[in-house]
Amino acid sequence: MPTHTAKSLFDLNIQSSEDLLNLYDGIEKLGTKLEITWLLRAIVVFSVSALDAYFHDKVKYRAGKFDLKDLPPSLAKFEIPLGDLTKWDEAERKGNVIRNWLVEHFSTIPLQRQEAISAAFKLVGIYSVWATIEPNSPDRERMLEQIQGYTNRRNQVVHEGDRESSRKSGKKLRAIDRQYAKDCMEFAKNLVAKIEHAFPN
Repeated sequence: MPTHTAKSLFDLNIQSSEDLLNLYDGIEKLGTKLEITWLLRAIVVFSVSALDAYFHDKVKYRAGKFDLKDLPPSLAKFEIPLGDLTKWDEAERKGNVIRNWLVEHFSTIPLQRQEAISAAFKLVGIYSVWATIEPNSPDRERMLEQIQGYTNRRNQVVHEGDRESSRKSGKKLRAIDRQYAKDCMEFAKNLVAKIEHAFPN
């Protein structure tokens, strides 16, 4: 059974976006009248989801490496129910208990907004993630705007069927093209590569 990391799992997840882009290109060449822009929307959804999963996995895999003696300050203040103290006492591998507590805590929390990602990363000793991976302030602002933009578009697809919401819109589909979907996928890959370069473990 292979051993995975946050990066190796991201690579598996982002593959679905790459496969969809290839499928879109193949169907487009056929000249069919099918509405295939849904494949492009799916690429956006899968790419943002792969990023979200990566952030969760990054927290999970790093959390298991800590013990009480070396907890990052944010993790040292992490609240747990008193009833869970028996799990700590009975565990041979204390890091697994910390990991499981964090996994349970984040199981219903999306990591798609910059503030939520930063806060989650601080728990496992990753500080100033955005400034570290992009020291140039204007470039960093653009990067954060892109995260927000792709997340918003993902939410429009998932929660609104990607239809315009104003009363006079006729609920038409929002426009999307191949370049936008490809840019979203490439942005996710580049962002993960930058984080892995700065924080490889």
